[in-house]
Amino acid sequence: MTTLPGIDHPLILVRDIEAARAFYNSLGFTLTPVGQHPWGTSTSLAVMERCALELMGIYDETLIDNLEIGGFAFGRHMQEALAEREGMALVALHSTDSRADAATLKARGLISQGPVDFRRKVRPPGMDWDEAVVSLDIFLDPALPRASHFLAQQHKPHLLWRPEWMQHANGAHHIAAVTYLAQAQEKALSRLTAMFGPANPGPAGWEVPTGQGVFRVLHPADWASVYGDTPRPVLAPNVPAGRRSTSRCRIWRRCARCWRGPGTMSARPPPAPPCAMSPLAAMSSSAS
Repeated sequence: MTTLPGIDHPLILVRDIEAARAFYNSLGFTLTPVGQHPWGTSTSLAVMERCALELMGIYDETLIDNLEIGGFAFGRHMQEALAEREGMALVALHSTDSRADAATLKARGLISQGPVDFRRKVRPPGMDWDEAVVSLDIFLDPALPRASHFLAQQHKPHLLWRPEWMQHANGAHHIAAVTYLAQAQEKALSRLTAMFGPANPGPAGWEVPTGQGVFRVLHPADWASVYGDTPRPVLAPNVPAGRRSTSRCRIWRRCARCWRGPGTMSARPPPAPPCAMSPLAAMSSSAS
């Protein structure tokens, strides 16, 4: 099976984007200035190597149905997810040719709502105002609303991957893994293996390697063996949800402390090797 590029950015919904930016900055991340999508959501990113963490809020609810495709409106989906709780909503998959990658995913049996092309204003450090040009292709499974994905292609990547934005005090440089916590692991595993190929047994749960990072699927019963006494989120029955994003860096102890902030739950990270860092802890502030 041809390997698709893999993880581009977990999308982390927050109710107060400025508070969220301050919180993630306190963890050692450099955040881009707040930008706006044409469907009413605001965005700020911690940019890393070919990937990012995206904080997203809502700035104008009158725009949430803009650019609807195949019954999916990005802004409305975010509004409904945020009404339920803060935390990880979707994961973008890195693409340099979203249309070709979409055809590949559809050939593997995944359902696409269709493509969405948009532009948004951006002013990188030391440059004049410009427009980021982005192509998405939506692959939302209604049975897995918190464990679905979309392809994301940046047509002007030089506007995003700026050295000034990619330097983080905590040393983070890429997304190593995204973990889904699921009572019924088969649903999430079936989706991920259709996209990326076979799953491998991990230290706990399953791991699905991609061309860029790993997706992990963890049963709630295995939570403590991986995350120690970090409080475990309570899941709605049979609804997998994204809970954790692990980034790679050079410094662990700088973030090994208790946190409570936008897009996270109160958590103490488990012990980790020197190069593994989990700044987001469990990214849900309430049950899914």
